[in-house]
Amino acid sequence: MLDPAFANDTQSEAIALLVAVVTFLFVTILSTLFLRRNSRRRYRSRHASSQRDGYETDLRDVGQQLRAVMAASFEKRQLMSPSEYRVFKILEDCLDEARMGYRVFAQTCLGEVLRSADSKAYRSINSKRVDILVVDRRGLPVVAVEYQGAGHYQGSAAARDAIKKEALRKAGVRYVEVTPNDSDEQIRSRVREHLSWPVAATVRRDRAQLADTSDSELETSCGRSI
Repeated sequence: MLDPAFANDTQSEAIALLVAVVTFLFVTILSTLFLRRNSRRRYRSRHASSQRDGYETDLRDVGQQLRAVMAASFEKRQLMSPSEYRVFKILEDCLDEARMGYRVFAQTCLGEVLRSADSKAYRSINSKRVDILVVDRRGLPVVAVEYQGAGHYQGSAAARDAIKKEALRKAGVRYVEVTPNDSDEQIRSRVREHLSWPVAATVRRDRAQLADTSDSELETSCGRSI
């Protein structure tokens, strides 16, 4: 005959095991539901900004990108402000006169002309732009020009400029700031200071002007003699 004490112990162990199993299943179900709910929340938050015209747009998909572009309208906008474009033209004409292979580019992203083995540092400058960039005959950047207009140093502008300056300095690219008060000649001379052509370019320009003057005088004298 089965000992009552043994039977009671067995029954208690079975109940305890059953309670443990039920508790484990309950905790597992709750954890699964919690994770699913959080996942849905993250999904809705991530895609909420992509809700357009009654359909959800995941702009990581190039097909959805094309759909968004086809449904939208576009118009031209100025690459530079009138003041920035004035500085651009001054430098373009100045460097063209020098005939030393320098070229001028506008609104250039630093990520296109600088590189770094440090991915964090590169991401910090990748999308930052300089107003005007001068490159040499090999296409390497030599001088970056920033137009500091009225109200330029607002918000985090000063900090962004400091980041650009430091990255350019480490890459060996000169940094020049231009203000609305600078004259055309001040802008030219400021950039010339950072390029290795001040004497040669000036001599070449003066010779060209002298040759033009001589030709004009010759034509005038010929006309008089006739």
